[in-house]
Amino acid sequence: MLKRILYSALFLVIGIILYLNIRLYYQPQWSITAPQTNLSVAAQLNYLQKRMHAGAAVDMQKIYPEGYLFLNALYGLSWCNLLAKTPVQSPLYKQGIEEVRWALQAIDSPAGQGPFSPNLPLPHGAFYQGWSNYLRGKYLGLLPEMMEDTAQAQIFQANCAQIAKVVTESKTPFLESYVYATWPADMVVLMASLAQHDRLFSPQYGLVMKNWLKQVDKRTDKLGLIPHSVHPYTGKALEAARGSSQSLILNFLIEIDSSYARRHFERYKKAFLARRTGLPGIREYPKGTLGFGDVDSGPVIFGIGGAASIVGQRTMALYGEADVAVGLRNSIEAFGLGWHWGKEKRYLLGALPIADAFIAWANSVEASKEERLVGKRNWRWSFQLALVVVLAGVGMMWGMRPRR
Repeated sequence: MLKRILYSALFLVIGIILYLNIRLYYQPQWSITAPQTNLSVAAQLNYLQKRMHAGAAVDMQKIYPEGYLFLNALYGLSWCNLLAKTPVQSPLYKQGIEEVRWALQAIDSPAGQGPFSPNLPLPHGAFYQGWSNYLRGKYLGLLPEMMEDTAQAQIFQANCAQIAKVVTESKTPFLESYVYATWPADMVVLMASLAQHDRLFSPQYGLVMKNWLKQVDKRTDKLGLIPHSVHPYTGKALEAARGSSQSLILNFLIEIDSSYARRHFERYKKAFLARRTGLPGIREYPKGTLGFGDVDSGPVIFGIGGAASIVGQRTMALYGEADVAVGLRNSIEAFGLGWHWGKEKRYLLGALPIADAFIAWANSVEASKEERLVGKRNWRWSFQLALVVVLAGVGMMWGMRPRR
C-alpha cells in the first residue's frame, strides 16, 4: 500500500510539472483566412453566450453588487474588441453584433438599472453611466454606414452631454456610483466614453477632459496614483491605490490622454508589478504594504491579486509590455485551468462566469494575429528552475523510500 501511495504521489507531481510547463508555452488559436481572427477568444465568447442567455448575469448579481451590469458590459466589450478586426460580412460579425445589442438591451433594462439610484447628480451614478455609455460608444464605432443605429447614437450623444455638464458643475472630479459611495475607477470609464464620443463625432469634450485630469492630479495618493476610493463630497482619498482598480483605470486612462496615462503606468508598474517563483503577477496592495482580498480584488495569494493580474494582463499589453503580458496570460492559462473543447473555452471549470468575462476581455486585446503578443525574453526560466529543484527533491525522497 505504501508503495502504491508513493508511486501515485510521484506521478501526480510529475503530471503537474508537465502540465504547467506545457501551459506556459500557450499560444491562442488563429483562423486560417485573413484577417486571422483569435479563435480562442471567439470560443470563450461562445461559451459565455450560452451562459449569458441562461441567466448568468442574474446569478452574478446575487454574489456581486454590480454583477449583472459588470458581466453584461465585459461580455459586450469583449465582442467589440474581437469584431473590430472581423469582416462585416462574416458570420462571426453577425453573431457578435447581435450579442452586443443584446448586452446593451440587458444593461438598459430595469434589471440593469435597478441597483443604482436615479436621484444622484448623474442619474444612476458613475458606475452605471460609465460602463453602459462606454459600451454604447464602442458598439457605434463598429457599425459601417449601411448599418448606422440612429437611436443608439442619439442616446449616446445625449448621455455624453449630460455627463459633461455634471462633471463640469461638480466640486470634485469623482462622482458617486452609489449614494455616498465613490470609486474613481468608475469615473475613468465614464470619461473614456467622452473620449470615444470625440473619436466618433465632432470633437466637443477635449477641454472637459483636460480640466478633469487637472482636478484628478490634485487628489492623487502618496504614490501619485488615483486612489481606490474617495470621499464623495471632497474627493479626498479614503483608500490608496490598489492593484485591481489601477489595472482597470489604466485600460481607460490611455484613451483619455496617453501621455498622462503613461506617467501613471510607470508608477503603477513600480509599485505593483511583482514576481513569484519567476512568474509575473500584479499585487493587490503596493510593495511594502499588506492587505486582504475582498469583492473588488478577488483572491489575494502571496500578495498577488486575482482581478489585478487578469486585468493587468490587458494593461501590460496596451502599454507595450509584451513579455509581462504574455507571462500573465500564460500563467492564467495554467493556473486558471483554461479548457478549449470544440467551439467553446472556459476557465476554472466554468464555475464563475465573471472570471470568464474578465479573461475574455483581457485576451481580446489580441483580436487578430497582427496584434498577437510576442515576448522577446525567456521569462519562464526562473519558474522552470524552481520546478527542476522540486523534481530533484522528489527524486531524492524517492531514493530514500523504505525498502525491504
